Amino acid sequence: MNQRYIALLLIVLAGIAGMVHADDNVSYLLGDDVPNPVAYMPLPPDTASVVFHGDYARWIWGKSMRNTPRGEQASWESRYGAVRLSTIYSDVLGIDISAETTPAIYHFMSCAGTTGASAVVKMKETYFRRRPFLVMGEDVWGQFDSFSELENNSSYPSSHTSYGWGAALALAQMAPCMQDTILRRGYEYGISRVIVGAHWQSDVDAAMLCASAAIARARGNEQYKLDLLAAQEEFMQLKGITREQLNGGYPVMGKILDAPPSISDYWSIGDVDQYWAGKQLRDGERGETATADISLTDEYLIEMFNECSQITISSTETPNIANLISTLKFILNKEATELKKQIFRRRPYVQFKEHFKYGDYEWNISMGTSYPSRHAFVGWGIALALTEVMTADQDAVLKRGREYGESTMIKGHSYASDVQAARVMAACLIGYLHDKQLILTLLDYAKSEYQQKLEDAAIETVMAQSIANPAAWYSINGVEHQEKPEIPGIYIHNGEKVVISK
Repeated sequence: MNQRYIALLLIVLAGIAGMVHADDNVSYLLGDDVPNPVAYMPLPPDTASVVFHGDYARWIWGKSMRNTPRGEQASWESRYGAVRLSTIYSDVLGIDISAETTPAIYHFMSCAGTTGASAVVKMKETYFRRRPFLVMGEDVWGQFDSFSELENNSSYPSSHTSYGWGAALALAQMAPCMQDTILRRGYEYGISRVIVGAHWQSDVDAAMLCASAAIARARGNEQYKLDLLAAQEEFMQLKGITREQLNGGYPVMGKILDAPPSISDYWSIGDVDQYWAGKQLRDGERGETATADISLTDEYLIEMFNECSQITISSTETPNIANLISTLKFILNKEATELKKQIFRRRPYVQFKEHFKYGDYEWNISMGTSYPSRHAFVGWGIALALTEVMTADQDAVLKRGREYGESTMIKGHSYASDVQAARVMAACLIGYLHDKQLILTLLDYAKSEYQQKLEDAAIETVMAQSIANPAAWYSINGVEHQEKPEIPGIYIHNGEKVVISK
């Protein structure tokens, strides 16, 4: 472990016991650092639209679960925040989690949850969606839910889910040896909101994406890294294990997610309706993009994310970023192949007896499984990693990564649930890969390269301003001075850098 981190870790561990509860509700991201879902997420399904049928079917399913042990769990999980998660993960991890007994773990879990929840705020403030119990004329069913608090609070996306999934992703990174159980409980915490009728399924699905994006960005935050190390040290000490024993294998999809609906399940109507809605887009501009998105080459993915950036991303201009994209593509593509071996599901266009002539590629995939979507897995996984690297372009990157997976629905290669499962598993895998030195090194190189390119681009802009206004003096960051500055530093004057010393 890096000596700098060891020294900082000791400081964190020394002070963590004195943390007050107010410190446990701080997001690792503030202001514009939080990815903005208004920019990268779609609007929720309109109740008059055909794709709303899926939400309605899942509401029926959720209601049918209420008078069962799973329904009791969902009602109990309606309590929001770290107190409920502490109880859940005390059972999962086999330790008593609280602010007093495990201050480092509790603090890390709470702040990660708050970070996840912060990811849905702008969408909730911008668009209002009525909750299922209001639309269906019911009262609140979760024992800790309040009618008056929820009726004027947007259903889309789910705050409970984003809080719970954000915490789950962080805790899975803390204890990769137990990641599948941790992630499963985080997933269930979100589904519980459907069962109690507080949220539609699309609210929960969107919240998982938003929380995944926020935690992906937070992993580049120095305080997040320190809190992660402190939580790991505390966990290892309590469990009596070494750092080698802390390691785990790749996340196992079958242990984290529910199986996709079969064509005979009534809630599969959501997949069918999304298929027909996507089919309507095939002949337009979006359909052309979807056809191009069939490509899974390194070159296509690099160019795809280049279109999202204010700098030039290419193998020659930014070799480190390009190398990161290529390496992640290889890992994600390989893991997608393994995941696809677990469940066979006919592709939509095969199920509905359509035929597309896209060459040999199309013939080959017609015999394959649609679950989970390989393209959604690769596209969203790379987008999450690039969110940490290309910070100034994060929203555009996330939007394109999401659309890349959506293209497989438009072309009829994947169902909506194939795409959602792929995105959830991609978030799990990217978190797991942050424990691998190769990925950490590639991320560091890519971050440095991106920041340098941004600085170079900014200076070029200032240079152009300076040439257009030769009498003025400019600081490196573009602040204009009408006279020669007296404060020492590097300035740009008449298209040239000038050093002013004392």
